[in-house]
Amino acid sequence: MQYLNTQQLSSYTADTKKFGSSFMLFDADDIRRFSEYRFIGSRAIIFVCSGTLEIFINGNRHVLGEGNYSDIMDGTMFYFGEVSPDAEAYCIFTTKSFMLDSLQGVMPERENYLFRILSNPVLSFVNSRRKNYIVLQLRLLCGILSDTLHRHREDMVKLYFKALTLELSDALASQKKESFDLRRIGKREILIASFIDLVWKHLKDTREVSFYARELCITHKHLSRVVKEITGKTPHEIIAGETLAMAVQLLQNNNLLIQQVADILHFSDQAAFSKFFKKYVGMSPVEYRKVYYDNPADAGGR
Repeated sequence: MQYLNTQQLSSYTADTKKFGSSFMLFDADDIRRFSEYRFIGSRAIIFVCSGTLEIFINGNRHVLGEGNYSDIMDGTMFYFGEVSPDAEAYCIFTTKSFMLDSLQGVMPERENYLFRILSNPVLSFVNSRRKNYIVLQLRLLCGILSDTLHRHREDMVKLYFKALTLELSDALASQKKESFDLRRIGKREILIASFIDLVWKHLKDTREVSFYARELCITHKHLSRVVKEITGKTPHEIIAGETLAMAVQLLQNNNLLIQQVADILHFSDQAAFSKFFKKYVGMSPVEYRKVYYDNPADAGGR
């Protein structure tokens, strides 16, 4: 399988399916065509209106059915499997900057949202009325994207995406509360959110789990236990995923040599960075650039 990030995916996408390289919306037919690719360093929102869609998230298989929704965070590796012939499904690829710009400061409240998507990446909306509102926004988005001559296309795309985000938020908030103790889970969710926030802030400085434990004023053992219980991953795996996402983004800049990328991410040397990258991507950074960017600056592995 080939690997694609959001920017590369944009080059494969027709203008009627995208807005620049920061927002793309695919239907079931498009998803079938991209079944041979793996995606890394991309934020994706998937919704199935009818039929079924198979997806592999960090190696785990999930089957989305009618009213199922999945929010895939940056740093997660995923790829599509079988799409049923009768499926009406949509997948949005976007960026944090586009989302913030579209929401214009409106941050929907999603109680326990981080916990929910970390513990179960597939959520279900059983209320047909709310599901229909979500489907409507997705169809409106498809319509305005296809109208490349619309004078207000950019504003309309952002408006419909904002409406979709608010509909998803409302649908999530209206669901019955989970059966677990919210007070207890709330504390652990805060710990996970704080940990991930610290990783985003200090990733370029350190990948040592002990550093993040000290910043959170807890022991390394306690952090590891809570993160594993909630996410199914170790703190090191989460840090590695975020590092991989940032590495892919940096490698998109052809003005940076591989050694400079390694330095920015605080690897001891280029060899250590290459070993890390190849472990997760299946090819070295030099090979990755040669395949996707053909960058002469890194010829010979410089």
